[in-house]
Amino acid sequence: MTFQRLSKLALDEDLKTRLSRSPLKTVKAFDLSQDEDKNSFRLGNTVLDTLLHGGLQSGTLTEFAGSAGAGKTQWCLYLAVLAVTPKKHRSRNITAIYIDTESAFRPERIVEIISSKYPELTSNISKYLSMINLYQPKTISSLNDILESLEVIAVEKDVGVVIVDSVASLARKEIMCDSSQSIIARTNQLASWAAKLKCIAQQLNICVVVTNQVTTRLVKEAPQVTEEMQGVDGEEDELNTGSRERTFSYHVIPALGNTWTHCVTTRLILQFTNSEVRQLTIAKSPVAPFATFHYTIDKEGIFIQDCERFYSYSGSDPGLHQIKVQKGFIV
Repeated sequence: MTFQRLSKLALDEDLKTRLSRSPLKTVKAFDLSQDEDKNSFRLGNTVLDTLLHGGLQSGTLTEFAGSAGAGKTQWCLYLAVLAVTPKKHRSRNITAIYIDTESAFRPERIVEIISSKYPELTSNISKYLSMINLYQPKTISSLNDILESLEVIAVEKDVGVVIVDSVASLARKEIMCDSSQSIIARTNQLASWAAKLKCIAQQLNICVVVTNQVTTRLVKEAPQVTEEMQGVDGEEDELNTGSRERTFSYHVIPALGNTWTHCVTTRLILQFTNSEVRQLTIAKSPVAPFATFHYTIDKEGIFIQDCERFYSYSGSDPGLHQIKVQKGFIV
């Protein structure tokens, strides 16, 4: 037997020994689909939930991005209520972890939603409030501490959804992007948070929801040729071409940049259509087509109207399209 043959046998034995000590965990696709079905969060609209294959998927990171007043916090409060209240498709009650970095959480709003949407549960409101575990970190350091212990807390409290409102707030407040070093520091911090949240979602097969703010990007548009039409003594008009002009416009898009965009599994963009009606756009999803829905905010939380339209991929990322923001008015 040659030396090469002996070496190969030794390597094979070593590989078998290591694999026996730490066996690889496999998951069957059928079991995974069953778990996703069981732990997904339906949002209350049949068409939207069907498009998302049951609602917000467990084991994934879902982002709600929008400007101030678009309803990001209202969606979070609504999801917290959906998590802790009984559902026919769930065999047990679960709790929620709510990480509020902007001091926007209001327990009286939770009470209002439950009382209006589920009047039969009014007598047990204190029970459902106690099932929402609230954390309010004020610094990046305190948020890091919470995320480090989050997996253990989630297991102990039988958590079904983790909500972070908002993930952008502390990063934009403490790490100003005024140099290349600070940009790298912010990107690394966001990547660390995303990795931790996705790991918790996948390990515990729960739904993780984050909100994101918006930012303004200067967009350089294609050069245009200015044109002027002139008539000459009743003859056909002749075209005199002018100079080429490059124009710029400002687009409102989700904050935190491209690295963060690639970290989220599903991106839902919230924007205004008028003072009362808002629009939800499925801008990024591994299972759903691009689609838009109208919704309103009322006493029962979020009311989602029927689907407005589907639209096909046209070559540019819908997540980078202009977001409609609320316009001010003179008083």
